[in-house]
Amino acid sequence: MVKKTGMVVLLTGALLINGCKGNLRDKNEELRRPDAEVVSSPEERTNGELADTNTDNPTLYAMEEEELSLQGSVEAAAPAREETADAVYQAQEQEQPKEQREVLEKYSDLLAVDPYVAGWLKIDDTMIDYPVVYTPGSQNFFLHRGIDGRENSSGSLFIAVNWWEGADQTLIYGHNMKDGSSFGTLLKFADEAYGRNHHLIHFDTLYEEDEYELYGVFYSQIDEEEIETEEDRAEADRAIAEEGIEKKAEEEGTEAAQIEPRELTLFDLNLTADFGDADLYRAEKDEDNGRFRYYYYTDLSDPADFEYFARNVKERSLYDMGIEAEPGDKFVTLSTCSYQVTNGRFVVVGIKKNNSQ
Repeated sequence: MVKKTGMVVLLTGALLINGCKGNLRDKNEELRRPDAEVVSSPEERTNGELADTNTDNPTLYAMEEEELSLQGSVEAAAPAREETADAVYQAQEQEQPKEQREVLEKYSDLLAVDPYVAGWLKIDDTMIDYPVVYTPGSQNFFLHRGIDGRENSSGSLFIAVNWWEGADQTLIYGHNMKDGSSFGTLLKFADEAYGRNHHLIHFDTLYEEDEYELYGVFYSQIDEEEIETEEDRAEADRAIAEEGIEKKAEEEGTEAAQIEPRELTLFDLNLTADFGDADLYRAEKDEDNGRFRYYYYTDLSDPADFEYFARNVKERSLYDMGIEAEPGDKFVTLSTCSYQVTNGRFVVVGIKKNNSQ
């Protein structure tokens, strides 16, 4: 069931854990790192019974072609859109007022396409080189949408709820695609030699470039009742669309009935939330049954949570990288589907050491 609290769309019947399934790669070109060349998409492949193309749902947020072209002009960066994008990434400054910082110039064009971009993830000599979005008001909104908002079976990389700039945990979800796109190559880290040869993880926010060292790699599993269903997601999308239509109608001084959902763009939607509003996991953390539900630990500001997370990652890791976590360190956690068990997950964790230590 979907519960709408203010501007936040929450799933009360599921814990917003993404049900990532391998499926078709979209024919459109993937948006690459701002400072890298644009490369063509791999050939489209099927994934048998695991395919989940989500083709029954119509495209909800179609943008006009000239606005969606990743190589087109930057006409999308009109004043109104700049204001929307500015409001989104300012909302990511979560807890107390901070010194105003400049967004890195390389993100300007990207934010003109998607105001919910929060950074970029790259692992050298791999296919992992993508923008990352953050939509705490609807965590899984980009599960089957490209960075431009159009339906895309590969989806986009997205950050779990209760994240903010400078947080000590960044949990990023992505599909395990058979063609290697998204997090399709992440399972290669199960091999120790591969992990040691690719031990640097680059996660840049809008404001600074950061580097993490590989800390741990492990397999996990999600309970069936903790997985968001397509019905849940469709209901959440409808609520978001209704709110977007109301907002657009008010801005244009027209009747909501005159606006079709397909007319909405990402700039018409409110997918933000204040810190803590979408923390669906906090009440259940203490009920952990020993299986280490890493996805509950989206906020490690509590020292007990930090210690529990760091210890379990290290104990369950397939190999030891010889790094010890200490208070003040920060983690980036990458999660994708794996098929060793039903609802299996594969997780790679990087650590950024506190340089002041």
